[in-house]
Amino acid sequence: MRILIADDHELTRAGLRAVIEREPDMVVVAEADTAEVAVEHTRSGDIDVAILDIRFGPGMNGLEAAQRIIEQAATRVLLLTLHDTPEYVRRALASGATGYVLKDAGREELLHAIRAVASGRTALPGDLLRKAMTPTTGPRPDDLARLTPREREVLESVARGLTNKEIARDLGIGPGTVKSHVEKLIAKLGVADRTQAAVFAAKAMP
Repeated sequence: MRILIADDHELTRAGLRAVIEREPDMVVVAEADTAEVAVEHTRSGDIDVAILDIRFGPGMNGLEAAQRIIEQAATRVLLLTLHDTPEYVRRALASGATGYVLKDAGREELLHAIRAVASGRTALPGDLLRKAMTPTTGPRPDDLARLTPREREVLESVARGLTNKEIARDLGIGPGTVKSHVEKLIAKLGVADRTQAAVFAAKAMP
């Protein structure tokens, strides 16, 4: 099977390639360090499985790329990520991806997931599936404890109605970094978007 690896860390791509190319039925035919490049690689239809990280730098994320890839080609998508939050899992399934594996998974679990996705089956650990399918009642005040100090700062700014560029200027960081923080806090709080995050912050933060 022909595989694309998309991750913005070169060492991660190299490690995945080393694991995958030991298998006689797998070959890495392309690599990408951005989601946009990953989408472009799959336009030809010559890739069977695209392995995508969720988080990249500024621009498209892996969830958006998964949806575009699935819409334009017969390529199947496996998301390989550090994030085990239910919201990310739900969004991955909604994008059409059929595989979701954490980066701390073992070699055999990863290879099994690749083969399952390539054959049209779903590869999703049972505990992640249960989390994703568990109904939520929205964020609770104690969910704030899950945020890093920087994410709390960004959330406060979101609640004030600031744009990513304005938040970046105020905090002295890049707009892409702000976007990353916003996506992470949305996932941790289990809300759908920044508007819901702002409403929650207005109620829960002093």
